[in-house]
Amino acid sequence: MAFNLKSGNRPSFKKLGSNSYKPGLKSSVKSSPIKSLSPLKQEGNEGMNYLKKDLESEGYKKRLAKELKLKGDKTLKTTPVEGDKYYTEVSNPTIKEIISQRKSRADKTVFHEPSEFDEDGRKIGYAHADHIDATTGGTIKPGSDVFYSDKYDWKGTQAKRKVNLDVHEGAHAITAGEHGMLGGTKDLLIKAKGGDASKGNINRPQEVYARYKVSQKFLKEQGLFDAFTGDKFTDKHVKKVNELMEGVTQENYKEKGIPYEVFTFFGDGKNMKGHGFNKKMSKKDMKDIFNNVASNEPDLGQITDDFGNQQTLA
Repeated sequence: MAFNLKSGNRPSFKKLGSNSYKPGLKSSVKSSPIKSLSPLKQEGNEGMNYLKKDLESEGYKKRLAKELKLKGDKTLKTTPVEGDKYYTEVSNPTIKEIISQRKSRADKTVFHEPSEFDEDGRKIGYAHADHIDATTGGTIKPGSDVFYSDKYDWKGTQAKRKVNLDVHEGAHAITAGEHGMLGGTKDLLIKAKGGDASKGNINRPQEVYARYKVSQKFLKEQGLFDAFTGDKFTDKHVKKVNELMEGVTQENYKEKGIPYEVFTFFGDGKNMKGHGFNKKMSKKDMKDIFNNVASNEPDLGQITDDFGNQQTLA
């Protein structure tokens, strides 16, 4: 089964160089020792705990049931990349099968202590999730490894950002197995944000999804919408979101207290440095996503760190 996995986002807009990597080959960069978080500390990971509760919620099950009924549109295309696939190759998966695998991946995902390099010797630009086991020639791991650069103050100035990154990278990790994005989900997210990777990775379906999960958590914390309940996301919720996002731009989203993922998910309809066009989420697309989407397929074959550096894995 061939997949392409891609993970990460871009809190900074500075372009850096990237490291290429092929499964089964030794990296030319010598990796520094990496310490995994202790099991106790990992259980206290706020971002992953949110995602685990999401998987257990009635809202997730209701959305997944609707998602399985979405019909794909074969005329919609993402930026052509050799081997690039955004859909599951499993025929007629059940809700039980999908959730069971995602729970297993959540339990087996490991968040590592900040370091300069990941386990395969790739330099960490900001943060990324690695879904590929290089020692086996490129098979998908039973749970992903999430890495953070040691150049940032994750326990201080970047503490709030770290929680959102845990949700973002954790969302990629949970859905990096055989039950990837369904065709209808892929198409829904392409229509919502564009789907063209050449215009910035926030347009790719799996990246729209990761930002959606952070936005979902943010709206819950703001008391605007609780996705766990299974309640319908209505015009009233759209109005509250639009009021919250009114006047929010690339220049002031931090000042206004809007997380990076939330701003890039809802968008402002303007070009964004390092991303291309940050399409504004329409009322219809917003309602469709919050009422129907539970899954995501990552992009196996490449990872993209949070400065936008692509690192080839296959």
